[in-house]
Parts: sequence; C-alpha cells; structure tokens
Amino acid sequence: MTPTETTDWERYYRRPCPAAVLTRRFTVRRLLEVIRRHAPRREGGLVLAELGGGASCCQCFLARHLQPAAYHVVDNNPLGLELLRDRPAVTLHRADLLAERPGLTADVVFSLGLIEHYPAAQRQRLLAAHFDLVAPDGLVVLSFPTPTRLYRLARGLAESLGLWRFPDEEPLPLPAVIAAVAERGEIASSQVLWPVVLTQALLALKPRGSAAAPPARVLAA
Repeated sequence: MTPTETTDWERYYRRPCPAAVLTRRFTVRRLLEVIRRHAPRREGGLVLAELGGGASCCQCFLARHLQPAAYHVVDNNPLGLELLRDRPAVTLHRADLLAERPGLTADVVFSLGLIEHYPAAQRQRLLAAHFDLVAPDGLVVLSFPTPTRLYRLARGLAESLGLWRFPDEEPLPLPAVIAAVAERGEIASSQVLWPVVLTQALLALKPRGSAAAPPARVLAA
C-alpha cells in the first residue's frame, strides 16, 4: 500500500461485497442491542445520527425497530448520500467532518467502519466529531476492525485473491481507541464481534460527565 491509496467508495456503493452485506446484518443487530441498553429514553423517540453513513446499511433496520424521531446521515460522498435520497424520514448532510460540523444534536451518534480509513491525526478529529454532535446524556457508538489473528488471516486471504477493496483500512486495537476518547467518553460497553471474521470492535460510550454513564461492561461476542 502506498500513502496515496484510498478506498474507492463510489465503486463500493455501486457494487457492495456480498459477504459485507451479511456481516453488516450481524453488526447492526448488535448495534441495536447496545442502543436499547444504553441510550437515553425519549418519549417522542430518539434522534439518531450516522456519521460516514453513505448508502447506509442500517437505517431501514434501525428505523423499523426504534422508530426514531429523526435520523440524520452525515457523509462527504455525493453518491453515498444520493442513494439515500428516496428513503423517508432521513435528513442528509453533506459535510467533511474533518473541517466542519453539521447543525444537529443527536441522542445517539454512531459510525460503522469509518475511523479506520483515516490516519491518526485525522482520526482524532473524527472521534471528536462524534462527541461534538451528541447530547450531554446521549450515546456514542463506534464500530471498527480490530487486529485479531482471525482478522489478519482473513484479510491476508482476501488480499492474496485480489478481493480486498479497502487499501487505507487500518485495524485499530480496542485499547488504543479507548485511550483516544478517554477525555470525552466513559465506556458503557465494549465487545469484539468474532462472527464477522474480519473482527470488529463495538464500543459504546457515554459523554464524560454524564450522570447517566453506567459501569463499563466488556463482553465477548
């Protein structure tokens, strides 16, 4: 990999990997469990914000099961947003979170497979964006690949077969991400999703200082 190689998101949005569709279903179900367990209670429904949510794989599922008051998708890719244009009750924001913040505050701010595509300095700004947009008693959820032996094996196989589409993906150790957000968030729960093979961490955090922050729970998949 050279420093200039980046993921071709338009190609990915037009032709998603079939295996990714299946693994995302598992991840989204776990995401729903985490939101139900740790998000604040809102009489009129939660306000959700998905960062890097172009061509969202989870909006329909979460809308069906949570019936949110509002669902925001923030992305800087025009095609990814256009693919969501016809979905009801979705507010789209084209924004570069490295440089700007959309005008919203959400009860749950989450990203699935976003932060691992950026170098460390930019990643820190993306992590900050999650907390900048969340309500004081809200919930931040991060899903990202983590470098287990199984991840390395599966990725190595995909690369050797010419099937790997994410040249800028950097698997992130869970303790490193926890340390990176320590000043802004307190752990609500943490787990590694082994069944997706390209192992993903799922980290839920309450904004630091929130009276609703629960004791941390570390779970296995």
